[in-house]
Amino acid sequence: MAPLRVRRSRSITCLFVCGVSMLCSDPSVAAEFQAVNGHEYREFHKPVNPVRGEAVVGLALAPSKDDQRANVVQVFLPEPFAGQLRLETISADGSFRGEGVFDGKSNGSEWATLALAPVGSSTDNERPANPETLSIAVRDEKGGLYVARWGEASAPSGSETLRIYVNSRRAEMFLRVGSRVERCRSIDVPQPERFDAYCDAQLSELPDNGEVVLVRRDQFEEQTQAFTVRAR
Repeated sequence: MAPLRVRRSRSITCLFVCGVSMLCSDPSVAAEFQAVNGHEYREFHKPVNPVRGEAVVGLALAPSKDDQRANVVQVFLPEPFAGQLRLETISADGSFRGEGVFDGKSNGSEWATLALAPVGSSTDNERPANPETLSIAVRDEKGGLYVARWGEASAPSGSETLRIYVNSRRAEMFLRVGSRVERCRSIDVPQPERFDAYCDAQLSELPDNGEVVLVRRDQFEEQTQAFTVRAR
């Protein structure tokens, strides 16, 4: 698809995203973060959800339903890190949410493990696994978003798909990676509350600088949001 023609445009706040290392030599899972007392991961059905205006709701290696049933999530930390990470899982319609806070440190260039076993969960209902309508986000204390993956796996080979869950606010959304522009896919949910589309890109297609751009088209206006996925 050819690059979009901008009729009227304005930039919205740039989001910095820490991400996947495809080209590092043998990145491994070496750091295990511990749940913060009183903020252990819990899952809720039919919760009261906080109002947020985030365009990017989640960032992950595209999972399968079996992946999403795991009680472990891994997050890639490209730089040395010490502090807390906030994890949120949420369904597009807002009927399910999981959240927890984890503390630990990492030397960088490695995957950190977050245990999701819902100790003291408010419900025994099963997590609603769906790769299109269940997102996951891992953020640091400043709001920086990191690439996550469900379950325990070997280091990515570069053939995996990066999935970005987005709130398009009922507009057309596109993802620009290098010179390629692909339309994001609307999800089949009658009343989406938290997000309504997802955008996919192959890790192997990410440019050297890791920059990708969300393009939101609403009639005659376009908005762009650039962010970086660390590729090495």
